[in-house]
Amino acid sequence: MQRVKDKVVILTGAASGIGRATAILFAKEGAIQVLSDIDEEGLRGTYEMISQKDKINTLKVDVRRPEEVEKMIDFTVKKYGKIDVLIVNAGVVRVGPIEDFSDDDYDILIDVNLKGTFFTCKFAVPQFKKQKFGSIITLASVAAHIGQLNHANYCSTKAGILGFTRALALDLAPYNVRVNSVSPGATDTPMLRSDVAKQAENRGVDFDIVKKEFEEEGVLTRWASPDEIASGILFFASEESTYCTGSDLRIDGGWTTR
Repeated sequence: MQRVKDKVVILTGAASGIGRATAILFAKEGAIQVLSDIDEEGLRGTYEMISQKDKINTLKVDVRRPEEVEKMIDFTVKKYGKIDVLIVNAGVVRVGPIEDFSDDDYDILIDVNLKGTFFTCKFAVPQFKKQKFGSIITLASVAAHIGQLNHANYCSTKAGILGFTRALALDLAPYNVRVNSVSPGATDTPMLRSDVAKQAENRGVDFDIVKKEFEEEGVLTRWASPDEIASGILFFASEESTYCTGSDLRIDGGWTTR
């Protein structure tokens, strides 16, 4: 049985990593998808990996630009008349000690992670209220729950997403719209690899040393695959989670149990 068969799904950040894995999984599960990313080449790569292309739309969208986000929502509603699932996945990472952290890097974190989440939800909420059903899934992080060395600025944006999600769940409960978040731990994505590479460079150590440190943060002592995170996102999108709202699913290999 396909768990999201013919559900209309909007997914941001679909060009790589968790977003790409989610797009591929949802296609197998029968979803109609509007996939977006600022990275057009990566987005085309995701599209080519999906066999059910008749159910796939791709749009270049910079979530920092509200007019582009609004066009994505309007396109979806005009073409399909509804939004069943909104997956707010687009995100970036920047790391470093706060005394050296540039204003530009913090602006990027805030604009993509926080304001991008806000814009994506803002323009979709009127449709959700009108139709009185649906599921919104945001991407927080293990970094929303714990402190990480040289991650203060990144952690602050992911913790913000967690608070935003819980509050929005209260706002939309009267409209039968569920709002939940997924908090991945260390996941083998281009974004995490760039994070590890940056830390290794800053510390003057090998990439594998920092990678091993990340692996050992969780009790399972390995990185997650993007597919494992996508499965959690699918749970919140499916009928299997109809009594969940304001929830956060930590898929972190036991990182936050320590």
